[in-house]
Amino acid sequence: MGKLTIKEVQDLKEQGILDNKAIKELESKKLVGTRNRGSKYFIENNKTKVYPSLYFRNLGKGTTQTDKLKNFRSEFNKLLEKYATKEQ
Repeated sequence: MGKLTIKEVQDLKEQGILDNKAIKELESKKLVGTRNRGSKYFIENNKTKVYPSLYFRNLGKGTTQTDKLKNFRSEFNKLLEKYATKEQ
């Protein structure tokens, strides 16, 4: 069974299908992905697109993200929402 994306979980929450308790349970069972889909970009002076990314080195299989890393990623995503353009 595949993981739900963050967007899918947010959509289900907005529709009233999932509540916060159910979302936390899905996250604890690792059934919700941790990455957002879709590309955001900035336009440079010469009209080229620049795609910002966030990468944690040495974070892979067998390791888990701490709350500090999750909060950092969340703040990074908020900045992208505020300043970057979403690719259609």
